[in-house]
Amino acid sequence: MENKMGNTMIEIEFCLPRSIRVKITSRCQYRCKFCHQEGYFNSNDVGTKELLRAVKILREELGLYRLHFTGGEPTLLDEFLRLLKIAKQLGFVNSLTTNGQFQLESLPKFKIAGLDSINFSLHTLNASAFLNLQDIPVTATNLKWAKNCICRTIENAKAANNLIETKINCVVGKDRASAQSILEFCIKNKIKLRFLNDLTLGRMAVETIQEILLERKTKLVRNEITLLSSSHRLDYQVRLYQFGVKCIRKFFLKSLCENCKLKKNNRCLEGFYGIRLEGDPLMVRLCLNRNGTPFVQPFDLFMESKQFKEFKEKRQTISEYLSMEE
Repeated sequence: MENKMGNTMIEIEFCLPRSIRVKITSRCQYRCKFCHQEGYFNSNDVGTKELLRAVKILREELGLYRLHFTGGEPTLLDEFLRLLKIAKQLGFVNSLTTNGQFQLESLPKFKIAGLDSINFSLHTLNASAFLNLQDIPVTATNLKWAKNCICRTIENAKAANNLIETKINCVVGKDRASAQSILEFCIKNKIKLRFLNDLTLGRMAVETIQEILLERKTKLVRNEITLLSSSHRLDYQVRLYQFGVKCIRKFFLKSLCENCKLKKNNRCLEGFYGIRLEGDPLMVRLCLNRNGTPFVQPFDLFMESKQFKEFKEKRQTISEYLSMEE
């Protein structure tokens, strides 16, 4: 995200990847147009035993200690609470991205089981816009359903904010008004917010976020780049409230991306973002856009792959450099 606010430049912070994105189910109550389902819409529910074995190995080999449970809608997995509990017992930091359609009484159960933070996907407060995001006709019945969905997410997000580290994720596309209303909601209720640009809309979505930053006269207060990843985080301040913008920078893993046609034609949406786990049998996904080897590999084959070796060697080199800078 370009900073066009005329702000004083601030020092860039660098960090190494900490998280494994774990897609535990493809099931979801929604069908949002921009949702990439972590790269594949039809992966099986994850197998708990194989997953736990894999994350322990990845923590030992690559220092990845956070598990970010995604989907689909992760709370639809019958094993979710058990998975949280075991992962916490193993010493992992657990986070969840959810549409917030679970029962309110589930929140304390999540915390007790071992959930450390929760991200609610909330992209609009307007029922018609909500239906449009899913290509659902605007009828009286559908509007009632949409309003109920929005209200439940809001109710759960407010409750979670008093119980656990909570954030709203808002994917921004062409609809600036919806993004503005989400920002106002988060300011009013003192809930953390992160804007994400709709990857399918390219530059248009980025410009929508930039327009909001300019209109609100925001100040850039933090600039963090995750090395060995395309992840780039910017934090802005408006009045006394701070919120984040998740950006995608150009980063590619040579052994994975060097000969990719999408990269050569400038059609790659994400570059190399990080390690994702999905399915049963367990697969490692390294690319959001493509399937097949080496972009998606069985876990044990990945551990012997060029991609794993490149990631591990570069991580070790960068870790040593960052330690010298401290």
